[in-house]
Amino acid sequence: MDARLYRHVRRSLTGLLVGAFLAGGVWGSPLASARPGAAARADVPPQEPGVTLRVFDVQVPLVTICTLKPGQTPNVDRLVPVVDLSSTDDFGGFADNFVSQVTGNVHVPATGAYTFRLTSDDGSRLLIDDQVVIDHDGLHGAEPKDGTVELTEGPHALRIDHFERGGGQQLTLAWRPPGADAFATVPNEALSTDAGVVRVTAPGRKECEGVTDSPGDGLPLNAVRPDHTLTDLRPEGFEPQVTGMDWLPDGRLLVSTWGGTDNTAGEIYALDHATGSTGPDKVTATRIAGGLKEPMGLKVVDGAVYVSQKHELTELRDSDGDGSLDRSRTVATWPYGGNFHEFAFGLLYDKGHFYLNLSVAIDYGGATTDPQPAPGRGVTVKVNKKTGKVSYLAGGLRTPNGIGWGPGGGMFVTDNQGGWLPASKLVQIEQGRFFNHYTNPAGPFDERPVTRPVLWLPQNEIANSPSTPLYLTKGRFKGQMLFGDVTYGGLQRAYL
Repeated sequence: MDARLYRHVRRSLTGLLVGAFLAGGVWGSPLASARPGAAARADVPPQEPGVTLRVFDVQVPLVTICTLKPGQTPNVDRLVPVVDLSSTDDFGGFADNFVSQVTGNVHVPATGAYTFRLTSDDGSRLLIDDQVVIDHDGLHGAEPKDGTVELTEGPHALRIDHFERGGGQQLTLAWRPPGADAFATVPNEALSTDAGVVRVTAPGRKECEGVTDSPGDGLPLNAVRPDHTLTDLRPEGFEPQVTGMDWLPDGRLLVSTWGGTDNTAGEIYALDHATGSTGPDKVTATRIAGGLKEPMGLKVVDGAVYVSQKHELTELRDSDGDGSLDRSRTVATWPYGGNFHEFAFGLLYDKGHFYLNLSVAIDYGGATTDPQPAPGRGVTVKVNKKTGKVSYLAGGLRTPNGIGWGPGGGMFVTDNQGGWLPASKLVQIEQGRFFNHYTNPAGPFDERPVTRPVLWLPQNEIANSPSTPLYLTKGRFKGQMLFGDVTYGGLQRAYL
């Protein structure tokens, strides 16, 4: 699964479960209404009929609705017409020890008091416009519980949190609109969810906060080691999607930013006072280049700035001394078929050569594109600075997000889990090595024996989309490597 696909859906995954238990009997009287006469949503994006069902295989017996650790990708993500799920197949093949979430909008035909009935086995909770309408948590059979809320005409945000421990499974949402005599399943025409969503899934165990916590457990960073200092250097209003960094000879930090969906809006900024513990009030960010095609690596060499764009390696220079990089030259190009996922990750330099990684093309949803729109992807390449000649060092990579130097001057790469890769991994690049991700047409090293990784990075525990490895040459962790992670954030240590 690609890091950018994760970011595309992560906003809708974070914080979908509520951890607090609200008291109430199984049959109980209606809860207090959500905001009385709650106004309909005014910011609804393009919709399609039905709701989104996500299932997370937590593999532990729960007794109450849990809060999922952030950044996890569901095992199941599908469109369902109504909320009336009562079989293993309905939940994507899962029978026990899972968490499910239903999200979308309920469209209210007329302003008034609406009574909802939530039937579940085991616990569940209904929220409308982020307010709890029915709390039906805990261990129990397929029993109903009702709640009433005043709603205005129009769409309202709908969310159901649910867990199943064992035995039968069921989740059904019915309603009794104003003037109706009986409950009926909320119909398809009253439900909608965001249209055109990339539905990304991943196998394996998912984790709840407070249930299986352990070091490297994917929880958000809430503190720094007592022997380290964390300084926020980002000026107010400067919110870059950082893709690369390097230092100018005068001590300023260069930062490249991703181009976003228009694919040509990548920029480069120069930040001063970005060392020490000066704080963000001392740092200024100055835009010095733009119009780049999703740059993913920066390197300053001999007074010029080199940047790896999707389709080429580019040299940028300041021709008139005004601080802007106004002159560009194409140093080298490589196979590029126009796929959204054909990134050129990272940029190293040594003795007249640049080094970077080319990711493979994938389909929306995460599968490796078959056939590839351009041959010769999923590789680490070497580029001659003078001639622009591109040569292949190693292959069998999928989404090699990071590249860095390691012990003995060795080159190390982090690769992203997905097709052919059960988990992300750290590998050492040497000429002719193949790392087990196959493509059609075959890559330049697909016939070679598979080289084992230096480290496997356990999926959903240590890494999901690991970034550039950094070799530590001093301190208590000397000889180890640090790497970030696009999905989880924070830093991990790789003990070699």
